[in-house]
Formats: sequence, C-alpha cells, structure tokens
Amino acid sequence: MTDPQGVIWQQVYSGQWYQTHHPQLVQAREQAKRLCRELNQLPVSDEAKRQALISQLLPNANSAATGSDFACDYGINIYAETPVIMGDRVVILDAAPVSFGANVRVENSVVIASLRHPLEAAKRKAGWQQASPVKIGDNVVLCEGCTVLPGAVIPAGSVIEPGKVVTR
Repeated sequence: MTDPQGVIWQQVYSGQWYQTHHPQLVQAREQAKRLCRELNQLPVSDEAKRQALISQLLPNANSAATGSDFACDYGINIYAETPVIMGDRVVILDAAPVSFGANVRVENSVVIASLRHPLEAAKRKAGWQQASPVKIGDNVVLCEGCTVLPGAVIPAGSVIEPGKVVTR
C-alpha cells in the first residue's frame, strides 16, 4: 500500500525534483492504472459498480462521477468535498494535489497535469519530474479539450473555453 507520508512523497509534495521510477511511486501508479482499467471496462450505466471503483480509486474525492476512458496517475491526490462531474476521456496527472471546489464540471477530453518534466533530455530519460498543485475553484467549468498545467489556480466562477491552456 502507498504511504503518502513517505520520504519520496514528501519530496514530490514539496515541489522538489524527484525520480518517477521510485518503487513506491511505481507501485501507486500501477494500482491506480489497474483500477482505471477496471472502471473503464464497466458500462457507464452500471452506476453502483462504477461508484464503488471510483471511491476506491479517488478516496479523497467525495462522490465523483466519471465518463468513459478516465485516467489518472495516482488517484489519492485528487481532492473534492462535493461531487465532481467529469466527461469522457478525462486525464488527471495527480503527482501533486489536484483540488476541486464545489459544483465543478469537467467536460470531455480535458487534461489536468500537476507535473512537469525537465528541459534536458538526459534528465527526462532518467525519470526526473517536478510537481505543483492545481486548484480549481467553486462553480468552474473546464470546457472540452482544455488543458490545465502544473501550479494553475482557477478562480471561482471561471469558464475555461474549449481547447484553451491554463498556465497559472
């Protein structure tokens, strides 16, 4: 089981560069990928089984609903106090916390990334990454095909237009 208080997680959460190949991170990602595969094999109409898997995959997100082809890196770093509704093909790279406010809607093909890679090819090949939290305020709509990058803070009431990239 993943220990989010472990040394590697402290390194990730503090914004330091870390190696993504660390065994604890690999294990956590493998567990999340297995749960994502199971979730994505269920029909959207099978709400009870889907909700049970979503609760296991996203233990810190209260009553999240996902469409088909949902993917995340860890799941444990996705936070929501109230239900979050997500469309199809949503990808959340949650090395650092990704926090959703109340009444957030995530439309189809949205990518939310809390990690970045170094510019130097040798460091990328060695698996170095850096993570920064993403915060999404209340009553936000992330329209189809938009991308939210590491460290972004989206204020309450915002509507991110289709295809836009949010950098801060």
